[in-house]
Amino acid sequence: MKKSDDQGKFLKRLGDLIQKGYTFSEAIDFLLLPKEKNTTKLKKRMIASLQKGESISSVIHKQLKIPSHVSAQIFFAEHHGQMGQTLSEAGAYLIKKRKNQQKVQQVIQYPLMLIIISIMMMVMLRKVLFPRFQSLYASLGYTPSTKLTYLLHFIENFPMMMSIGFIFILTAGVFLLLFKDRISPVKVSRTLCMIPYLSTYFKLGHSHFFAKELSFLLTSGVSITESLLIIESQTFRPTLQYISAQCIKKLREGKPFNDCLSSLPFFQNELSFVVLHGQTNGRLAEELSLYSEICFQELEEKTNALLKYIQPLIFSFVGLFIMAIYFSIMMPLFQMMQGV
Repeated sequence: MKKSDDQGKFLKRLGDLIQKGYTFSEAIDFLLLPKEKNTTKLKKRMIASLQKGESISSVIHKQLKIPSHVSAQIFFAEHHGQMGQTLSEAGAYLIKKRKNQQKVQQVIQYPLMLIIISIMMMVMLRKVLFPRFQSLYASLGYTPSTKLTYLLHFIENFPMMMSIGFIFILTAGVFLLLFKDRISPVKVSRTLCMIPYLSTYFKLGHSHFFAKELSFLLTSGVSITESLLIIESQTFRPTLQYISAQCIKKLREGKPFNDCLSSLPFFQNELSFVVLHGQTNGRLAEELSLYSEICFQELEEKTNALLKYIQPLIFSFVGLFIMAIYFSIMMPLFQMMQGV
């Protein structure tokens, strides 16, 4: 169960069964039918972990290898009691995430092939045609113009530039993989929330998740401080731990809750106004839930809009790339013909 859509289907069915009155163990026993050896082993491991007293969030996280933010949702559900609904929503999210990944693959697959073919064409030009053209220019005494010289140098050096870029990205990826445990997730989140364009996506994500889970906890009758203590006690999302710890610290200093949130760089500015308005009219949990849905819808709209621009941008790049190759070949010939 490594694919996110398989995990999503399982969590969604698990949540639906729990909402129908099944216990967690009964739902697992029903869903993991002994049709395959791996399924039987997974069921035994999950049942054994539950019998040892492990929490549902811990069992699902370890055995299904689901993302940490989904495990955090299940952890909070153990406190606010909406386990069935949370599992269903988490499953639906993972299914949608997989569909979005497939959509991105479809969007970039064809343009990526064009880019690879164009780079191969450029390598062939550099190795085969350019040396012959340079010999021809030298024999005829032709000197390319300054702009054309720059274009020829660019085309000649582009494969090397692409190789250096690829090596740099690969090195950076290996470095992050090796040292990811030493890099503070809070610092990474803080940095991402400061990058002009990307910050909107990350702030919307943090605002959606925090508002949604806090709303569930408040609806179950838990106070704001107790809710923050519960959020701080989870280990799946370190940034959320940090946010809760900072809010608790400032609340104890006597600061209003909305001021605590506005001083943190991880949220949209509107969140503090929603909290102030909700506390004023006594509907904080309800308004946080509504605001969470607004953030999620806005995040989806921005992501879909971004996907619409990816393919035209890649096609534009490929078109300019092919035009540069064409001009690098034809312009010297035209100039030589005009000279004759």
